[in-house]
Amino acid sequence: MSHLTDFHPTGFPDLSFNGYQGSAKDRLDLVIDGCNDAGRDSATVNALAVAWGIVLTTFTNSTDVLFGLVRPSYSDVLPCILRLQPEASVTKALNHGEDIITAQDKTPQSTDTFHNILVIRKDGEESFEPKVNTCPLQIHCRIQPDAILVQAIFDGQILVLELLRIILFQLRHVYTSIIHNPENSIADVQGSSPESIEKILQWNAETLPQRVEKLAHHLIEERCHEQPLAPAISAWDGKLTFGELDEQASKMAARLVASGVGPDRFVGLLMEKSMWTTVAIFAVLKAGGCFYLLDASQPAKRLAVMCRKAQPQLVLVSAKHEALAEKLDVPIWVLPRDLEMRELPAAEPQQLATVHPHNIMYAGFTSGSTGEPKGFAMDHTAFTSGLTNYAQQLSLSPQSRVLQYASYAFIVSLTDQLAPLAQGACICVPSEQQLQNDLLGAIRQHEANWLKLTPSVLRLLDPGEISGLKTLVMVGEPMAATELAKWQHSGVNLLSLYGMSENSKGCCYGSRNEPGCDVRQFKRPLCATPWVVSPHDPDILMPIGAEGELLLEGPCLSRGYMDNPEQNRMTFLHDPAWLKQLRPDSNGRFLRTGDLVKYNPQDGTLHLLGRKGTGMVKIRGQRIELAEIEHHLCPQFNTHEPAVVDVVVPADDTAQNPLLVAFVPIGKQQSTLQRDGVIEGLFASPTQDFRQKARNALSNLHQALPGFMVPAAIVATVVLPQTATGKLNRRALREEASKLSRKDLLAYISHDSVHQDPTTAQETLLQAVCSQVLNLPSATVGMQSNFFGLGGNSITARELVTKCRQSGLYIAVADIFRASSLLRLVECHQKVDASVPDEAYDPFKAVRDEFLANLPPPLMVDQVEDAFPTLEEQHTLASTHMLDYHLYELKGHVDPLKLHRACQAVVDKHTILRSIFIPFREDIFQVILRRIDVPFAVQPSGGQSAQNWAKSSCEAELQKTYHADEPRVEFKLVQDAPDHFILIIRLLHAQYDAISLQKLVSDLWAQYNNQEAHIESDFSAYTRECFRQRTPEAYEFWGNLLQDSQVTPSPFPTIPVVEEKSVGFEREMSLPTPPAGITMATVIKVAWATVLQEWTGSSDVVFGQLITARNLLLPGITEVLGPCINTIPVRVQQTLKSDTPHELLRAVQSQHGESIRFETIGWNEIVGNCTNWSSGTKLGSVVVFQNYNKSVRTEFGLVSCQKSAQFFNLPPEDIVWLLVFPTSTTALFVIESSNSILRKNEVDVLLDRFCEVLGDICNRGK
Repeated sequence: MSHLTDFHPTGFPDLSFNGYQGSAKDRLDLVIDGCNDAGRDSATVNALAVAWGIVLTTFTNSTDVLFGLVRPSYSDVLPCILRLQPEASVTKALNHGEDIITAQDKTPQSTDTFHNILVIRKDGEESFEPKVNTCPLQIHCRIQPDAILVQAIFDGQILVLELLRIILFQLRHVYTSIIHNPENSIADVQGSSPESIEKILQWNAETLPQRVEKLAHHLIEERCHEQPLAPAISAWDGKLTFGELDEQASKMAARLVASGVGPDRFVGLLMEKSMWTTVAIFAVLKAGGCFYLLDASQPAKRLAVMCRKAQPQLVLVSAKHEALAEKLDVPIWVLPRDLEMRELPAAEPQQLATVHPHNIMYAGFTSGSTGEPKGFAMDHTAFTSGLTNYAQQLSLSPQSRVLQYASYAFIVSLTDQLAPLAQGACICVPSEQQLQNDLLGAIRQHEANWLKLTPSVLRLLDPGEISGLKTLVMVGEPMAATELAKWQHSGVNLLSLYGMSENSKGCCYGSRNEPGCDVRQFKRPLCATPWVVSPHDPDILMPIGAEGELLLEGPCLSRGYMDNPEQNRMTFLHDPAWLKQLRPDSNGRFLRTGDLVKYNPQDGTLHLLGRKGTGMVKIRGQRIELAEIEHHLCPQFNTHEPAVVDVVVPADDTAQNPLLVAFVPIGKQQSTLQRDGVIEGLFASPTQDFRQKARNALSNLHQALPGFMVPAAIVATVVLPQTATGKLNRRALREEASKLSRKDLLAYISHDSVHQDPTTAQETLLQAVCSQVLNLPSATVGMQSNFFGLGGNSITARELVTKCRQSGLYIAVADIFRASSLLRLVECHQKVDASVPDEAYDPFKAVRDEFLANLPPPLMVDQVEDAFPTLEEQHTLASTHMLDYHLYELKGHVDPLKLHRACQAVVDKHTILRSIFIPFREDIFQVILRRIDVPFAVQPSGGQSAQNWAKSSCEAELQKTYHADEPRVEFKLVQDAPDHFILIIRLLHAQYDAISLQKLVSDLWAQYNNQEAHIESDFSAYTRECFRQRTPEAYEFWGNLLQDSQVTPSPFPTIPVVEEKSVGFEREMSLPTPPAGITMATVIKVAWATVLQEWTGSSDVVFGQLITARNLLLPGITEVLGPCINTIPVRVQQTLKSDTPHELLRAVQSQHGESIRFETIGWNEIVGNCTNWSSGTKLGSVVVFQNYNKSVRTEFGLVSCQKSAQFFNLPPEDIVWLLVFPTSTTALFVIESSNSILRKNEVDVLLDRFCEVLGDICNRGK
């Protein structure tokens, strides 16, 4: 229609893909009773058309409607065009609709034009029948004297039956409403149909959160009394059990009570990440008070505003932040450190104030639209209600070790401390420096198995690098499908959590374990009842399947904002009109989230669609009020129009990472920015004068706002685009700015006058990593560029550090913030590197030169890349000449030529695979050859299965004798079907361990798929670093541990045999759950120690433990290919009968933790340097706990790969080996040794007793 300008209808159903070729064959019927006037057919037709138009506006959230209309008088489908404003009256819409229908220009339209068609006819009339294969939805209405028969013909592949049923119910509801109440507005008749309301009530009744009238600290105290010896905090600055946590918090609480802390009196906490932060939180709650966290990285002015709003009784401050606290104009108490704290008296219960569940527990601060942060109060009931469901659905249990990653600036940091403690879990608190520079190391060091991270941070991690991870909760933003796919085969429980700070603990969660899952689909809420209302009017309840604003109701809502009645009125809704119809006798209070969602008609789950309006956005996982940034930005520029801030995705950012961008109107000027596709004259060209003003403005913003709220760029605009009504057109501004590249946007704040290319290998490496992290062409990254000037932020800075360290470039996040350019950043590496021993400090230089001067023939010097002595464990393996065979089942099309090339490429890259082992001077040297031609063969299976052929081949090979002084790596591909193979990989046992074997296979397929297999440190660097660990401190540790001890002999006597060989006996049993905070490896060691004590009669036993020794400060240590293993002693003393199993478990676990720093010292070195034992003393037994999945199926492009078998030729040993292979529910226990030592009847008795002790320890240890 010519009078409808800017007409933009949204098609329903969505056919955003091109070329719909489906077929509408499914049918659904409905009857509308007693609502038509038989005397006025035209009125009925008009009402049906308008009713259908209103239904479409409801399900498209658009006021503009276009659908096909068929009447008996039409020869084809004609367009029906309506604009239905919510505030317009139904009468006006009916009149307007009648005008449109009677004024049709009778121009026929192809059914391809319409996403849906309305066919109206009187009973007995015939009309044109639309084709069913060109339109996925047709609504046929047959008017009878006393009813209207409605039939929907639809494509069930496009529209689910449940949604169609809701739509027809909605059509009946709207039609009857406009017939009976034509004076109502369009919005009045858009509400839910009775059938939709009934279903919503049913869903909400199933998930109604129960109100829990408890105190948060009482829940934690219960855990302290139940499990006093279980670990509560594992922090960089100390560890506390639950009993110790309760003791320390009680002592601090006594001091707080004396300082006047009590109910509803705030205590601020200004501290770095530390175990004392958690102690302080618990202490404040014990004292009856409430708390809020102050993040020291935020500007002092902002922290002062928070304190002004909270009016704290005092602020607890760490010594590090005392100077900052003095700027806040509040009473402060510098928190005593460890020894001083222990001298404080504990508070007696009668000294503590009486506090009730309705009292305030904590305050949180979020971005505010007035230029100041909004502070809200949360009471104990709000936190404790729904806590059990939260823990159950997010797999939070006493066995969880929760990484406390989130900054104290965000409310999630509170939940991640208090919720785990209330469940009896352990909180893992790395230092801020470690979180920034070595997140993977932090996870490993603290053995965290439960993570809550934003997808931006999660990109820094690789699932193959983390063992023991159980649960991964993603928050803040949806995760890209490609990133999510990396984790979906890892065995980790993947979850997404969505919510607002004003509803404690989050709102909804969703499982992300299934490939192809919708990352915006969430299950029913954890801690709230959901309602979906009109985005324009919360008094209108939306039908199922229609887009609307999410409201949350329940006991977990905040009390409201501090001293901000206007914001409370806008955010917290009381008794909407629809509530009185549903619950006439009850009141209701709802949180308006501002998030747009819709119900899934099939199960009531919620689909998150985006944000309502543009006032609040999410950037780096955090909600931000744009108005708060604009409030602080506008005074920085003297312009005729206010500045605008929004989120922009640069045109060249393939990763779709949004930037926060400010737009400042500066009026007309001579030069405007010219870019393809951008509206001419919208953006001004950047000038040096504007750049200086923009940089000054950003500097000032950093003094007032947190870093994540400071725009990445400030763009000069000539004009700001407007809508037809003269309002700011944010959508047009975002779209036009998104046509600019990142370089275009950042040119307004920085300008590289001279592009400087890298000149050294380190500079070239840094340029490459920057371009990868920031998704920029390498040519645009100059060495004079600043990382943040290129578009970096705190998240990408951490990613840069991780990738640089993986490549051998040692920098820290702090270096990135300090360095003015990439050139200066490289210098930071040089400073660090200067303190690290390099080739000049090579511990092998002299002996290497001697070896090369005495090479055994026919080896030539120019064939040798490196040579050095083997480590003790590798020496043992090399001396046995053990050859191992690993079989992998391949399914899919495999190109043998490509695979051969990939095998050669992997061997070329990994020095350990090019190594041979040569005796020299009573030692064995690892000699790395510069080049070897890798043996590779394709072998038909000869009529039998590839697996059987491979098995027979390997068993025959094991009977042969090989020496390690020649290359032994070999690959063989056995085929028994076009898409089925067995790949045999032959390796010397001295060339790998279990972890590096997985790395080898991964790199092999990366090469096969033409991907770069990134190699960081090699085994030669690992060996050199291990030799540097031979320090007096290490020898002193092992000496103290083993003082006055003796090695415990094998539990079995030795007998003569005709032919000595290795034998093994197995036992499988259900795996008991270890006590809270105790690892299964610890339980295994204590159980073995107990059995040894019983069999030998000694209460002080020493045996060995084969460990993965990968805790060195070496870049890429987790992916070094080679036998990074070692056998270290374990000493278990049980001299007092009063020792409880849990005390023993804690002692053994603590011993292991303390030994990690010295874990690379070999057994013979320990014997010779740390004990008075005779030279050559051997261990009687060794425990091996192999907690890795050796049969994981992995997809590499179109080929799947899974370990199917392995074959070893184990030489007989006089050591008893206990091998443990755990799964999720069971474990296989294997006892191996020489047949001169092991006899089945004795081993059976020992295994019976071991399994009995294992179960008993787990039960009694709890």
